[in-house]
Amino acid sequence: MPPPPKKPGPPIRTPVAKKPAEAFIGNDSATMMADETFEEFEARMRAEEEGAAEEENDDDDFTSEEQEEDLEQDEEEEDDAPPQKKGPHGKPLDRFGVEWDYVSHEGMGFNDDDDEDAMTFEKNGKTYFKPDWGPLRPKQWVEYWKVNFALEAAMANDDDDEYAAALKKHGFRNRNHWKRVQSCFLRHYASDPEFTNAAMVARQEGTRDAMRSAVKPGMLDPIEGVSLQLYASIAAQQMSVQGAAFVKLLAKHKLDEAKFARVSEQWLARMSDQSDPMAAAAIATEYGKAFAGAGVGQYGASAAEASDSMGINDRVAGKNAKGGAGSMTFEKYVEVMTAQTCWSQQGKDVNQMLKKVFNLNAVDWSNASAYWSQKMSTDVTLIREKFPALQEKYTRKYSVRVEDPDADLDV
Repeated sequence: MPPPPKKPGPPIRTPVAKKPAEAFIGNDSATMMADETFEEFEARMRAEEEGAAEEENDDDDFTSEEQEEDLEQDEEEEDDAPPQKKGPHGKPLDRFGVEWDYVSHEGMGFNDDDDEDAMTFEKNGKTYFKPDWGPLRPKQWVEYWKVNFALEAAMANDDDDEYAAALKKHGFRNRNHWKRVQSCFLRHYASDPEFTNAAMVARQEGTRDAMRSAVKPGMLDPIEGVSLQLYASIAAQQMSVQGAAFVKLLAKHKLDEAKFARVSEQWLARMSDQSDPMAAAAIATEYGKAFAGAGVGQYGASAAEASDSMGINDRVAGKNAKGGAGSMTFEKYVEVMTAQTCWSQQGKDVNQMLKKVFNLNAVDWSNASAYWSQKMSTDVTLIREKFPALQEKYTRKYSVRVEDPDADLDV
């Protein structure tokens, strides 16, 4: 989140809105108000104060009979008013169908002195503002997080002009407007896991945008006539097709081992070129998509489905990734992952142990990961609740006990 302004502003005041306002309603007995605009509310408050003062000076202006008639008329008008729609917590709904939730300025560091459009009012000694979604809508969680990350990046440069330009670009009048919108989203959705998942989706989409922009003309062009997709497909099959069968596979694509070795070296160089890390990551990501799409091995069908959402031009699928029906269970996935980490720390041959213990090779593991890595990357429940417990369980199982020199034999 952006830090508070460097210099504290003047005390909060209640400015008058200069534009027609949306109807707004309170949310509890202390703030429950009629359905009216901000201007109507202020006018009514002034009229009530002036009327109370006049009544103190002249109580004989109205007879009790006239007062009863006025009261009856008011009650009839209230009865004619349409009932307010309320949400699951009993609070009235706003125009987006979201329950109102007023937030107090107290302790929040707001300074609306320069914000002419601020919608605030005083009630019971506190200052409240109308929930403000800015240019966004309540359920646009991914878009909210993209804006949040973009403004964080702009502020990190410590350039007030750059930050002001970023605010304007994203549709906010100033820093205070963004802070109110930010507080509104957090107030309503911070406890919802899907809101946190949306943050992870936004991060991934931002990364894919950056990778896509980093790819320059020619970076994905074929090498000696071999496209990245063909190279990845052959590489995926290479683990299970060796010797004469591999030579036959290469010949099918008018290749020989020498040419394939040259092509492989050049594609690997493009994927590891640190002169432009983001472009290298983009090429590697497209390679991963094509590798999974080859559909080779035990979990090939699952990987082929999952590959639909793996590329830099694909929409992030996350927890909605395809391929779950043909993949290993999440617990098995965590077990295999944890076992490999333990074996690596113990100096064992991980590929050999994969085959011995789980009857998997590197391609099988890669293909299983094509689905579960996408699921984990945007599912906070898996990451925070299920994964840690399973990882601890299997770390205990595959860790070597120092006092037992033969522990590595009993896997």
